[in-house]
Amino acid sequence: MRLNRFMVHAVALVLLAGTLTQQLAFADVINIRQDAPQTYVVKKGDTLWDISSLFLNQPWRWPELWRNNTQIENPHLIYPGDMLRLRWENGVPILEVVRDKPLLTLVPGESRRQKPNPIKTLPWDAIEMYINNDSIMSSEEFHALPAVLGDREGSARFIDEEFIMTKAMANASPSEAEGFEIVRKEREVYDSNGALLGIQVIQLSDADFSIELNNDRYVVQVENSLMEVKKGDKLRPAMRFDNKDLMLHPATRQKGELVSNINGNSIIAKHDVVIVNLGERKVKAGMVFGIYKQGRPVHYKEEPVAGLTEVDFSEWFSLGETYQQPAYKVGELVIIREFEHASYAWVTKASTHLTGGEIIASPTPPKD
Repeated sequence: MRLNRFMVHAVALVLLAGTLTQQLAFADVINIRQDAPQTYVVKKGDTLWDISSLFLNQPWRWPELWRNNTQIENPHLIYPGDMLRLRWENGVPILEVVRDKPLLTLVPGESRRQKPNPIKTLPWDAIEMYINNDSIMSSEEFHALPAVLGDREGSARFIDEEFIMTKAMANASPSEAEGFEIVRKEREVYDSNGALLGIQVIQLSDADFSIELNNDRYVVQVENSLMEVKKGDKLRPAMRFDNKDLMLHPATRQKGELVSNINGNSIIAKHDVVIVNLGERKVKAGMVFGIYKQGRPVHYKEEPVAGLTEVDFSEWFSLGETYQQPAYKVGELVIIREFEHASYAWVTKASTHLTGGEIIASPTPPKD
């Protein structure tokens, strides 16, 4: 009889623990800010990250909040002028959209429905200028690219509309490429352990393929120049980049290092584009990381007591016992473009200046 009673209590405890676990997990997922507004009208220039930061302490979890709302069928399609309203139903937060009817403009013979563009996940207008023309290649890939040789006049510099000759690509057919571009080496990128992450290159111009010569040479035309092309610059197939509709999700077990900002400077601040030492096998665009700075070691020694001998007194000037501090969270970043051994990321939050070498890991630090 006692055994049966014990089993009933054990089952009850298991069920209670499971219920509490579900409640705690749910409470952790739906983490509404204490100062979250009850309503918010979406403005032109807003991003999903900005709006999510108004309602959530962990803005990368906005899909989990908006998933509870049947009115927001696709959270990526939120438009300027929409009103977002936060309400609670049976203890569950619900974010609903109040949307005006689209404006109908009558034109002779037709009707036209005007609809604004939906807001973006991240402020791509500010980010694109840094990453559209910069990329990181492996050393082997870069050195295998064919070089610019010159034009028929023997010039050393080239601009739009000029025809130039390059070496042919070893393992690519011009007919298979969607387009070409000319790039130049900016610098080699290393992490704090001295590991080479790749060669950072900048795009100088597009290149329109013209003809393949019979001596392993191409003739291409320079187009859409951003910078002057020179002898020795490299030709490669065009790299298409578009992550404007990326889905945000937190890193879990991934751990790496913030290396520097995209320009190679070691002073990093909020809204900088940075390089991290995790490549495409470990991260994907949209992955959110916390930034952690290792605390400096702390040295502690007890106060000296009366009656110290000369030997004891000299030992007092030693550092004493050393205590290693934990790493403190100082910011967050979002991966926006991946390469083989490194990635570009956007710093969304920073409570102090960063200098490179910081740890990046799960944005939710473990609880004691």
